[in-house]
Amino acid sequence: MKRLYGTLLACTTVLLLSQSCANTKEGEDRTPRRVRALEGEVDAPRVKLAEPQSAVRTVQFYRGRDETLLPILPLRSSVQLTLEFDLIESDGRPLSAYFYHADRRWRRDLNPSEYLATFQRADLLDYRMSTATEVDYVHYTYSFPTDDVAFTLSGNYVIRITEQGSEDEVLFERPFFVTEQATAVELAFDAYTTAGQGFQTVTPVALFAPPSDIEANVFDYSVCFIQNGQLRRTRCASDPSLMQQPSLQFYLQPSSAFGPASADYFLDLSNLRVGGRIEGTDLTQSPFVIVLEPDYARLGGSGIDPLLNGQTVVRGAVQSVANPAYSAEYVTTAFALVPPNERRVPGELYVIGSFNEWRPSAEARMRFIPERGRYEGELLIKQGQYEYRYHATDPSVRKTLDRGVPRAQNLYTAFVYYSDIRVNSDRLLAVNAQSRPN
Repeated sequence: MKRLYGTLLACTTVLLLSQSCANTKEGEDRTPRRVRALEGEVDAPRVKLAEPQSAVRTVQFYRGRDETLLPILPLRSSVQLTLEFDLIESDGRPLSAYFYHADRRWRRDLNPSEYLATFQRADLLDYRMSTATEVDYVHYTYSFPTDDVAFTLSGNYVIRITEQGSEDEVLFERPFFVTEQATAVELAFDAYTTAGQGFQTVTPVALFAPPSDIEANVFDYSVCFIQNGQLRRTRCASDPSLMQQPSLQFYLQPSSAFGPASADYFLDLSNLRVGGRIEGTDLTQSPFVIVLEPDYARLGGSGIDPLLNGQTVVRGAVQSVANPAYSAEYVTTAFALVPPNERRVPGELYVIGSFNEWRPSAEARMRFIPERGRYEGELLIKQGQYEYRYHATDPSVRKTLDRGVPRAQNLYTAFVYYSDIRVNSDRLLAVNAQSRPN
């Protein structure tokens, strides 16, 4: 695909972008002191979220009733987003939810009256204790928009869950999106193989016509892409190709394209019995213990497991109990990773996945066992289906972990943003997703 950028175009881009930055309104930063940043790449936004409390487990956030769908809400529609989570506690209590608008780079930027037609706060009253489980927990379910929560502006958002009525007593935060779907977005793909790689690097391409009711400079638009629902792998393109005017085309530069990476592993705890990847069980202990077959650093995931889009599935996976949301068990899950040559590697290793929000926390750190020549670790995980991988602090080890077989099929999602000076933020004009064989 031929693409041409002239010197004049590049210079104009720099000038307009610098003017846009000068006019950007910096709002109050409501992020608590203890924050974490999801991994970023070249031109990759970094969303800062409050550090979750240790009692918070199995956070699910999805559209409609499909647990694998990302939390993307069409503006002024009848669709709802659902947030479900557990607290590993013996008693439940009402909690509160607060909503924050953010620009394309996840900077919280506006006052509630500028993006909500109702209240900024909502109370979570739908909760119940677990039933007949080894580990006691409280399950919460919250769906919105409602009569108490109505959005007036598209864009990136963060929901914060707190103690009731206490905005600063944070339990956890999660990102979501509100889209206008004001234009149709076509997705195509360029793929190429570079020296030393056995698999292809993929560059998604987004093509759309600016909405007719928006009179804007072409450089006020940008597009961000994510792969397989992984927000931490967000890549953005800010410079449009004008070769198909009046439509605009955005694509990733080679430095930020989606290179070949080992497929995630698939964890199925739907049934607590030996089989599949479950090597052993001990149902005499409390919590129950599930031992998984060891993973091998040089192999990675199988690449053909179900694609969960980075999400957690509980209701749609656990069939052994009537109400898995509050009757599924929490089990001690034992992971094992065999490193190259069965020797300790530089730095630290962590097991991360949808069960811990892909976060390399202290409890997720793997320990090297010399006599077994492998790393081992345990996490308390609810019955369900998950995707996971191993995170290394050493760059050379990360490269080794990424050399396994990639997924056979990947899902790419494109987000079209418009920098609207009238609202001093970025509107999310459209979202579209498309899968592509590797």
